[in-house]
Amino acid sequence: MFARLIDGRRREAIAASAGLFVAIFVLRTTVGTLADAISFLYVIPVVIVAIALGMRAGTVAGAVAFGLSSASALIADQPTSTLGYFNRAMVFLFIGALVGRFADELRSLEAESNRFFDLSRDMICIAGFDGYFKRVNPAFEQTLGYGSRELLGRPFTEFVHPDDRISTGEEAGAIAGGGGGTVQFQNRYLDKDGDVHWLEWASVGIPGEDVIYAVARDITDRKVLEQELELLSRSDPLTGIFNRRRFDEALEAQLAYARRYGRGGALLIADLDRFKQINDEFGHAAGDEALRTVARVLAANLRQTDTLGRGAGGQVARLGGDEFALLLPEVDAAAAEAVASRLVAAIASEPLEIDGRELKLGVSVGIAVFDEDGCPLAKDLLAAADRAMYVVKAAGGGGASIESRS
Repeated sequence: MFARLIDGRRREAIAASAGLFVAIFVLRTTVGTLADAISFLYVIPVVIVAIALGMRAGTVAGAVAFGLSSASALIADQPTSTLGYFNRAMVFLFIGALVGRFADELRSLEAESNRFFDLSRDMICIAGFDGYFKRVNPAFEQTLGYGSRELLGRPFTEFVHPDDRISTGEEAGAIAGGGGGTVQFQNRYLDKDGDVHWLEWASVGIPGEDVIYAVARDITDRKVLEQELELLSRSDPLTGIFNRRRFDEALEAQLAYARRYGRGGALLIADLDRFKQINDEFGHAAGDEALRTVARVLAANLRQTDTLGRGAGGQVARLGGDEFALLLPEVDAAAAEAVASRLVAAIASEPLEIDGRELKLGVSVGIAVFDEDGCPLAKDLLAAADRAMYVVKAAGGGGASIESRS
């Protein structure tokens, strides 16, 4: 067991110490006036043994040093007093034990640190200012699938998602040039299979050592959950299109864009005709399917319409109940009416079949346009489109009407 503990460096230390013991013994026995001063050179191999093997070995080395120094004094016929022998023994033994004790404590701390390093489920690394990993713990391999040699042999930015490499380099530069404070940031790494992992880092740079100490935690599951929650907060659960909240944000953004750059657009309100009758006659499941069909057709036709401008972009949303809204950036009144007519026709051509019966759908569409000269508040624009939609409803539905600004 002891042999297993002696690694290459320790064996080198023992060999060097043995050589020094012999050299100092020979020198001590052949030199006269400087003999006592030379005897204290035994401290060097004692310290080497103590550092390499610890307190017990350091104490033994101190005893060896005392024995050799005493033997060389007797051989050279230069005996010393009992107090002199005692002092010499205490010096060698004390130095060997003290240095060995410090070495043992240091190794114990290092072993404890290594256990935490190796057992941590977080990804821990030491990276150089040269852009390479210097050391990584097993969590890196478990998370990314790369072995330590692969990770240490390539710049760490090669493992970063291409879209995050510039920002990661900037963060690393800021850490290297910072004042030693902890820097926290997030980026994406690619594992060996090409899958994306979101990592949250806490890093600190040590300029005197030219290294960065960093701990990363895989937050991919949290990111996915955040994206799902964000999607749920902005989408209608029944139809999958945007909800009222998301549409209001897009409308406000488009109106602000129109006021600033003078590019208008149109707002369309589409209401499913005879929705209550569908629910009453065919059931709520049929009503839900009718709403999903209208949402799908509206979204598909909006994608086919080349109306996406530089503002908020084309949007379709369910405002609630059987009412839908469409935002068409950078179109005039004529283009908006053409789109509305196409939407009415598309809905009419998508009948539902329920229990062997064909259910024809229809929508009433109200249109309100806006531009730099006539860009009302969002609530006023919605009210205008709503009024135009009710004009169609009053006429029997299945058509489109534009709000007059006169």
